[in-house]
Amino acid sequence: MLPPGEIIPGTRYRIVTRVGTGAMGAVYLAEHVDLEKRVALKTLLAAKARDPKAVEHFRQEARAASKIGNPNICDVTDFGQLPDGQVFFVMEYIEGPTLRRELEGDEPIGIERSIAILRQVCKALGAAHGKGIVHLDVKPDNIMLAKSGRRRDLVKVVDFGIAGLISVEPPPEGMAAADSVFGTPDYLAPERIRGKGYDHRSDIYSLGAMAYEMLTGASPFWNKDVMVTVAQHITDKPQPLRQRAPGAQIPAELETLVLQMLEKNPAERPQSMAVVEAMLCEAQIAARVQTDWDDLELPDVDEDWRKKLADKMPSPRSRRLRRLALGLALVAAVGLGAALFFGLRPPHEIVAYTPVFVEITKTDEAETVAPFLRKAAAAAEAEQYFQPIEQSVLRNIEWAEKEAQRLGTTSGGAASLRRIYGNQFRSLGNALMAAGLSDLAGLRFREALRFLPGDTELRARAGKTTDSRRVGDKAEAASAAPKTSDEDLARSAAANLFSAVTSGHFTRAWTHLTRLLEVDKQGSQVARLSDDFRKRAQEQWDSGKRADARLTYQVVSELDPKDSVAQERAKSPVPAEPGPSLEDTSQAAKPAPKKAGAEMPEESPRDRVRAAHAANEGKEALAQGNLNGAETAFDRAIRADPTNPEAIAGLAEVAFERARYTDALDYARRAVAFRPQIPRYHVILGDAYFKLLRYDRALASYERARALSPQDEGVKARLGRVQARLGK
Repeated sequence: MLPPGEIIPGTRYRIVTRVGTGAMGAVYLAEHVDLEKRVALKTLLAAKARDPKAVEHFRQEARAASKIGNPNICDVTDFGQLPDGQVFFVMEYIEGPTLRRELEGDEPIGIERSIAILRQVCKALGAAHGKGIVHLDVKPDNIMLAKSGRRRDLVKVVDFGIAGLISVEPPPEGMAAADSVFGTPDYLAPERIRGKGYDHRSDIYSLGAMAYEMLTGASPFWNKDVMVTVAQHITDKPQPLRQRAPGAQIPAELETLVLQMLEKNPAERPQSMAVVEAMLCEAQIAARVQTDWDDLELPDVDEDWRKKLADKMPSPRSRRLRRLALGLALVAAVGLGAALFFGLRPPHEIVAYTPVFVEITKTDEAETVAPFLRKAAAAAEAEQYFQPIEQSVLRNIEWAEKEAQRLGTTSGGAASLRRIYGNQFRSLGNALMAAGLSDLAGLRFREALRFLPGDTELRARAGKTTDSRRVGDKAEAASAAPKTSDEDLARSAAANLFSAVTSGHFTRAWTHLTRLLEVDKQGSQVARLSDDFRKRAQEQWDSGKRADARLTYQVVSELDPKDSVAQERAKSPVPAEPGPSLEDTSQAAKPAPKKAGAEMPEESPRDRVRAAHAANEGKEALAQGNLNGAETAFDRAIRADPTNPEAIAGLAEVAFERARYTDALDYARRAVAFRPQIPRYHVILGDAYFKLLRYDRALASYERARALSPQDEGVKARLGRVQARLGK
């Protein structure tokens, strides 16, 4: 068990509380210590972690969820291993109930909610099937219902554990080979029970059983004797829904669809999730009902069917405009009456706007507000929080707020970004205070105040630092940056370098180190950081973390060229370890970048031939799905030649496959910097941006790849996907 309040060794995650425990592992609520962002962290129990098959199955679960990349599937963002061998992966934290809890509530789900939820589940499972992944445990317990702005019931499908546990070989007739049956008896497809294998249509059956329960309040087959329930799935026909729940007013078209999904023969069921969703839309049209999720994209069926649905499905835009028109008429009538009664002039004009969903902030915003939020997030990815002023994070947030105010509303997304980035700088300030660098901490606290000017705790912390300058007033909260001296620039560069090194981002660290050496004329910040990093490197060295120590010593050797110990250890070879540790590979394999005007210490003279040979080995291993072998080969290539772009790009692909998207981004940036003319590197960079929800940046990377390779169909498909996310 992981104790609450403690940071997981080798990570940036702090345990908040345990959420639940199962036979294989436990789920915790955790928090990223820098971003103060809540995540869900799933661990494999220590006893299971000694079983190589269990560990591999656990990895497969993480890979299955992370490969799909669908907004209705709980995204996996990180994977790691603890010193005791226990493995874990990190998922987005979903605030909301399961569908099971909603079904057990006092009120029925209802037709409208059922259709909206089922359509989203279809989209999630359809995306999984498109990647060759069958869930195999579709049930209300694995459907989370979150909030999206003002709307409830944003579906997140979770737990691909069974899909990860079973490997299948499809036989000639299209069904998969027989498998060991895992799953919940109430929702098991007959072909799985009979040992006839499975394919995506098994999920369609399970979804049908879940839909039956949503609409009638009971499972199609249930008996307290599990074996009787299992036998009923094979032999019995389900009772028609309208007979089972005569008072539920279930439309005939919806009943027909659910019963067809529950056919014993997979060939007689709807043959894809897109078809199921299209039939749900037809049932909704026939029932003349509207849902809160009628703005979902129509299912990917043939053109004629899709056009028919488009013509008849309720229009959320027209519905909003009708409500808005009614509201404006009411306001105008009240305003006119008040003007006549009190002799006052009519109220100010109310500006109508159409809300859109902003993926980055998970909020509904006015159409003219949303672009500023996306630009703010893109600027944050480039670390342009305050400069250049017109393109900065803070300025875009302020423009979003002003535009929302002009429309007579507020921006929840702008408020969310203020909290995220303000708390990010708060955490950095806390880390600097803990290291005894109080003046640098004061700088971070003042930067946090520019995002959160009303935060009294930040104001107090900024006031307690050794920097005597004025803090937290209106001038510092404004987007116009205060005048900066050389000392201010040195402080800023030192704080940035400290944050990059302590968080393990050595590519960024080298940029900040170069800047610090340029602006720290007195050398005071250089000397202080040299002492701090020297202590950190020594601790890493003594504890056996030679790979981390080597990277830290490389920074020390640049800050203090006279430190002979740092110079020697920066060049020392890293001892090979059996099976690279997941918590260390992202840093151990990273080559320290080259500082302008100076040679980086290297283990040995560059051997470009040996590097190219190792990089080719890595590419072959990657093509075969051997991630450990690929990573080892790419690491050897970089040891031979730290500038080998194929090895750097290869490490980006390995990190991406392991759902370490921040590391993938870091490597991909370097690969692009070395060889900007290679389209594949821009694609890898765009994929990493896409996974991190930086859609503007992903679009720019894909467009660069298309310019270099106009006929690449893969690039065209990616452009279409990201443009759809941006609403273009």
